[in-house]
Amino acid sequence: MSVRVNFESQLLELKKEIMLQGAMVERSFTEMMSAIKDNDETKMKDIILQDRHINELELDINERATLMIAKQQPVASDLRQIIVALKVSSDLERMGDLAVDMAKAAKRMTKTDSVTKHEEALMNLASKAQYMMKEVLKAYRNRDVLEAQQIASLDDDVDKEYGQFVKSIFNVAVAENQDIQQITQMAFISRYIERIADYCTNIAEWIIYEVNGQRFDLN
Repeated sequence: MSVRVNFESQLLELKKEIMLQGAMVERSFTEMMSAIKDNDETKMKDIILQDRHINELELDINERATLMIAKQQPVASDLRQIIVALKVSSDLERMGDLAVDMAKAAKRMTKTDSVTKHEEALMNLASKAQYMMKEVLKAYRNRDVLEAQQIASLDDDVDKEYGQFVKSIFNVAVAENQDIQQITQMAFISRYIERIADYCTNIAEWIIYEVNGQRFDLN
């Protein structure tokens, strides 16, 4: 096997690991929202425990990428792919951490009438972030710059909806004398969802950098 073919094979394996990490994060987020909807504390605990697998995979990706740089001495375009792999893996790991933060907030939140009243709006916000996550992983796999740009544009919608959601839940809480502590936990969860969408935008920016060699701020 030639040096070039060997490098491309290693690069393919690196991307496969990142796609696996992405699938794990996507599953954690999806299961987290299901756990909130079903008030399933056991599933919340499982999500917290499963996060270590995402963290371990990031460490493996880092080691694999570092060895590739050290041993292969890649040219500029190849080096960009390795650097982007490291950045994407790091962003995915942080998204996994946010799913854990959501689980911890959800465990502190009792499913009162005030919480249930806002659940649908929270799920709508989450569905937008879920879509962004799914599509940005696809764009990364395909090195699709146009799709990456379209995904980033969705972040504005998430930001706007997040702001409206937080304002609404606290206005209603004050007007109806609801339990502020419970509403605060829901606000935390919505913030973590908004941050996940931000990380999807980060990944979109890294896709453009990998393909074009230029760094754009899409936020």
